[in-house]
Amino acid sequence: MVSDVLEFYPDPQLALRLWTVYVKSVDPVLKILHLPTAQSAVVATILDPKSAGSATVALTFSIYFAAVTALGHDDKNEPIELPEEKPVLLKRYKMSLDRLLMVTDLMNRPEMTALQALAIYVTCLRAHEIGRSVWVLNGLAIRLAQSIGVHRDGACLQLSPFETEMRLRLWWHLCVLDSRAPEDQGFQPTVDVMNGELRLPLNVNDNQIYPDMTSFPVESDGWTEMSFFLIQTESCRLLHPVLETQEQHSADALPDITARRKMIQEHGQYLSAKYGIPSGSGTLTDLSRIALQHITTASKKMEFVLQLREEISTQKQKGAQDDAIPDKLKPSFKLACDGLESNYVSLKEGVASRFKWFFNMYTQWYALAYVLRCLCSSPCGVETERAWTLVEELFPRGMSLHGHSAGLDDEYGHGSISRCLNLLRFQALSLRQQAQLSMATADVEIQLSSSGELCTSQLLPDIEISPPTRTTATTQGTSTLPESGQEFVADSNQNIFSSLDLSMPEIPYLPDWNAVMNGWLNDDGHSSVL
Repeated sequence: MVSDVLEFYPDPQLALRLWTVYVKSVDPVLKILHLPTAQSAVVATILDPKSAGSATVALTFSIYFAAVTALGHDDKNEPIELPEEKPVLLKRYKMSLDRLLMVTDLMNRPEMTALQALAIYVTCLRAHEIGRSVWVLNGLAIRLAQSIGVHRDGACLQLSPFETEMRLRLWWHLCVLDSRAPEDQGFQPTVDVMNGELRLPLNVNDNQIYPDMTSFPVESDGWTEMSFFLIQTESCRLLHPVLETQEQHSADALPDITARRKMIQEHGQYLSAKYGIPSGSGTLTDLSRIALQHITTASKKMEFVLQLREEISTQKQKGAQDDAIPDKLKPSFKLACDGLESNYVSLKEGVASRFKWFFNMYTQWYALAYVLRCLCSSPCGVETERAWTLVEELFPRGMSLHGHSAGLDDEYGHGSISRCLNLLRFQALSLRQQAQLSMATADVEIQLSSSGELCTSQLLPDIEISPPTRTTATTQGTSTLPESGQEFVADSNQNIFSSLDLSMPEIPYLPDWNAVMNGWLNDDGHSSVL
């Protein structure tokens, strides 16, 4: 099997450069490997790939795939000359990984090196595709990891301290990836990220652990190479108790929401103190500054969802049939925009440019969907200009392995959440264009009326918003839109799902999507959430 992919193996000079990119732009935010140990194996494989095992060759291909992914989003920090275009290299490395990882030997006899390769591959694949294939592959990685007990404490299995730490890194990374399933795909997570029986990896630098160590090192106080990984994991674990649904009467919802807001604030303070992230004008390293922004973004996301629940619960308690407050004036709309803006800051040049590939994967789907829903009811106005700017900046478009927008037109996209967002965006844009046209027409008619002329057809061209074709090009990529001939109902008072026939019957769970899209609560006073 290895011989089948060696023709695609990069030459030693390119391979070493890609390894350097991985160390600088991938490893700091994807702390699966132990660099000192991995480097020996990687360099040996680069020099003589024919003598390496299939798992090690797969690991190096996953490293090259990750490095080109990082370069594809920002190559200013590490400009290197590539022999071919990035999409060509990505397809080549992807095909090699598919051949090496999807084989019987891996299924029957999984090993850590191959699972590390699969975890890196699946993670970086999310930068290119948001279809269900990534979710399915991550599920495969979880099942394979469970089959060799990676989800258990290595000490209980009488494994060495070093192997125990590496298994913890791999398992918790897979858990964090899986936790995105509700928001990305509308499915419940496969694993319990709140598993209290399994500790997190130690907050240490790579030089504090080594294969022959006989005891665990003392955890460091403050920032280490593992701190970003741990902050990400702990933030993910906070999402569940804060956003989870518990069966309770709606009368208890508002006090419960207040308590959860306090949890968010205290958790942010705890993380900053634990990992030595100074507040205010304190000196921050690049990655610690990014981590602080990551905490802020996660907090704003949770605050938005809680605010939305509060508004729906309040309205339900009042028994009001119609909410007189326009969507664009509600606190939830502002908080959703705040969350999108925080996400955008993470992607700005000079702050996280080296890791832009990573943060591009963290689209704030709930906030984006809610803002688009609000823009359908209020497409114009001073309050919406900021929202439109954020939508256009953050709407998923990017380098794709298939030559189109990331995963929005894949075979799994029909009826999925990504398709719904495309439909929402199209409807909001259509309503905005109609509103702008109406205002422009009214202004011209007033001007012509004052001058004694009544005909406007000579000054205004005929503008028709026709149903889109399946794929519509944009200046930044392509968007998947409904089949030609599908009727759009431009009525902001109608239910978005019903007007666009977006019932998504193949998605069994809709965590918070009913609340975000339609303002619905379940009988227990909550929306369906993480």
